[in-house]
Amino acid sequence: MKKISILLLALIGTTMSYGQLAKIVDKDGYVNIREKGNANSNIVGKVNSGEIVLLFDVDESNANWSTIDTGISNEIGGYVHNSRLKRLETYTHIPLISSTNDELKFAGSNISVNIRMGVFDFKKNKSKFSKHQGTNFLWEYNGQEMRGTDGIEPKTHYTSIKVNQNGVDIVVPIKAYENMFEPSGAEYTACYYDKSDNTIYLTANNSDGAGSYTVVWVFKNGKYEYNDVFILF
Repeated sequence: MKKISILLLALIGTTMSYGQLAKIVDKDGYVNIREKGNANSNIVGKVNSGEIVLLFDVDESNANWSTIDTGISNEIGGYVHNSRLKRLETYTHIPLISSTNDELKFAGSNISVNIRMGVFDFKKNKSKFSKHQGTNFLWEYNGQEMRGTDGIEPKTHYTSIKVNQNGVDIVVPIKAYENMFEPSGAEYTACYYDKSDNTIYLTANNSDGAGSYTVVWVFKNGKYEYNDVFILF
C-alpha cells in the first residue's frame, strides 16, 4: 500500500517528470529508500549503487528529493535524495543512425547496437504461453512473465538485439528480450554509455496501450549483465 500511495502522489504531482531512468550513485555502495522526502523519515528499503530506478519528480516543495520505483526484480517505492541519482540521459548518448519499422541502428563511441523487430506469429508460438491461474489472460511466455500486452495475444516482438563494443560482439541471450512484446520503435528507444565504469544502457518504453512498460538492458565490460522492467501503471 505504501508503494501504491507514493506512486499515486507522483502521478498527480504538478511538476512531474514522468518515467525517467536514473542510476544510483553512492560511495557507500547503497542508498536508503525513505517513506518521505527527508533524512529522518522511515527507511522502507535499500538499493545498491549502480542499480537503475524509475524516477518521478513530484513537486518543487521537495526539491532535494525524488520519488523512485525499483524494477520488478526488487519492487520498492519511496524517496531518494537527488544527490544519489544520476539520470541516464546525462551519460554519453549513442545516437540513432538509421531506423525503419523493423530495424533500429545506434552507433557512436566505438559502440554499435542493432535492434530488429517484426510481426509475432502467435499461432506458431501458442504452446509457449501459459495463462494466469483461473483466467484466460496470457501471463507467461517461455517461463517468463510477458510484457507489453494486457493478457492478450501479442502482435509484434523483438527478433534480435545485437551489441558490439570496440569491434567485439556482446552475446545477448534470447531470454533477455523474447518476452518483451509490442516494441514502440525509434521514438521510444535510446542508448547511453557510462565511460566511468564501461557500462552500456539500452532502454525502451513499450506497450500496446494497456500493457505499458519500460525496460533497460545493461552491458558492462563487454558482457551482457541483466535487464530490469518497470511497470508504468
